[in-house]
Order: sequence, then structure tokens, then C-alpha cells
Amino acid sequence: MITEVNASKVPGTSDYIDVPKYVGVGSVNIVSVNPDNATLRKWGWNIPEDAEEPKYIVETERDGQKKLSIRVRLLAKVQDLEETPIIAMDYWIGPEIRVNRDGNKCMVIDPYIRTAWATKQEVLDHKVPEYSNGPANISSDYKPCHRGEEEILKFIYRYANITPLQIFDKRSNKYVTSEQLGRKPGRLTIDNWKALCEGNMREIAEYLAVLPNNCLKVIFGIRTTEDNKTYQTFLNTTYIGNGARPDPNTGEYASARNAIDKFFQEHEGAPYTFSASPIKEWKETATEVKDQSDSMFDSTNTVSTESEEDDLPF
Repeated sequence: MITEVNASKVPGTSDYIDVPKYVGVGSVNIVSVNPDNATLRKWGWNIPEDAEEPKYIVETERDGQKKLSIRVRLLAKVQDLEETPIIAMDYWIGPEIRVNRDGNKCMVIDPYIRTAWATKQEVLDHKVPEYSNGPANISSDYKPCHRGEEEILKFIYRYANITPLQIFDKRSNKYVTSEQLGRKPGRLTIDNWKALCEGNMREIAEYLAVLPNNCLKVIFGIRTTEDNKTYQTFLNTTYIGNGARPDPNTGEYASARNAIDKFFQEHEGAPYTFSASPIKEWKETATEVKDQSDSMFDSTNTVSTESEEDDLPF
């Protein structure tokens, strides 16, 4: 279910020409979900005629258990550059509920994409979880959250420009509730997670197609492997409204700079190159980081890196 969507600001259109690697903040329009080879060729990918079709469901073994990992590939048309490249943005999901390390709480998510950790009894009673510092910032209208659900829903919520619970009011220079501005907050849920985990992306495709010309700014970057191979990637923690503009003094998007700094504070030495400036073609230099890779934000890996909290049954 999706409600209260809005057209994004300053949408753009152009034709695809080439696909080099890029870094920086770029405005994207999603043109396909889990494309087949014919669709990839349509958007300029050099796919041989005898190539196997992309595999979007893979089975992996972890801690002696076999797991399904489902790739949600969003084909993103980047609007900011003359050649309008097409970049794949990959999210990984799974059928299991996210559970904490001790196995006594699971992650829950509400229709406003707020999350919390709840005990089994709290989930059964649909009570707002209580923490030592008070109740969690979540409504009682929540559901258990599957692996990868929060990440993909955050993107759709921002991409569809759904009216949030709180909006920054320039007149008062502070955040107020959307109701105070006469707007109804929007809601977003995946109604059939099982279908997604079977490879049926219809629900996600329908949500992304509600406003087909919408755009959202994404922070693109480069991942460098230990053997010095480089891959296009993106930061899946922060997205920027399409109407945003870089600071005229620094040339950077402030929210992108904050997100990048936070990422490297939490992943010191991670082998990524990000930029908070407008997107540009990336040129490899001898100073790129070559450390052990962390695939959480990599759009090219077969399996995403998950925390220990994702493994246990509730």
C-alpha cells in the first residue's frame, strides 16, 4: 500500500549514451526493476546475445544454513550529465525476520518507515516498545521487518516523495507535523513480501511507477577490492530531495557530506570513494583505498553483508 505521493521537483529527461563510473550526488529516475537482458540492451548495456538471463534469486550458505538472497535491481537513469548514464542500484532482501543477537527481540517497522526492536509479547500485543529512556519513536501500527525491507522501503518512500510525518517549515524555521501544514502524511508497506522473495517485483514496480517522472538524488561512489578492481556503488543510507542544490560556498550537498562522514566514522578504513559534490565521471588514482571490502553498499556483489542480528529465528 502506498499513499500521499507527490511529484518530485525539477524532473529531467534525456537519452542514454555511455556507462563509465561516477562519484558524487546525482539525480536518478528509475526506468526498470530487475530487468532482463533485452531491457538492459535497450538501455545501452553491452549484453551478448547468447548471455544467460540475470539471476535475481541466489542460494547461499552461512553458518551451516542455506539462505535465499533476492536482488532488487533498480535501473537508474542519471539525469545530471550530458550522456545520461544508466546505473544499477542493487538492494538485497530475504524472507527471514530481522532478530537481535540475543534472539529475544525482532525489528519492527511502521508505515512511515520508522523502526524499533520489540519483544515477542510486544509484537503480539502491538504495543509500542519501551526502552530505558522511554517509548520507541514508532506507531503501534507496525509489523515485523524482514531482511532488507527497511532499506528498499526507505528508497521508495523518498523516491515517491511521500508526504512525511514531519516537514521543515521555512516560516517558523523548524520541523512541524504535516497535519500542522494541512497535509496528510503518507504511508508505505509491502503487502506481499513472500511474492518479492519468489522474484515477483510487481508491487515494487507499481509503487515506483506511480509518478514515472519523479527523480531523487543518490550519493554514488566507488568500491575498491583487495586486488585493485573497482566497482560502481552507492550509499543506501541517505537520499536527497530532487529540488536540493549544493552549497554555493563549498560546492557540496550538506546532507550528503554528513552522510558520508557518518559512514566513514562507522566503517573506518572502508574501501570506498564518495563525494558530496555534484556527480562527475570518476578517474582512478593511485591514492584510492585498497582495504578489505564491506559489500553492504556495493551494487555489484552477489550477496550483501548482513549483521549478526539478521541470522537468528524469532
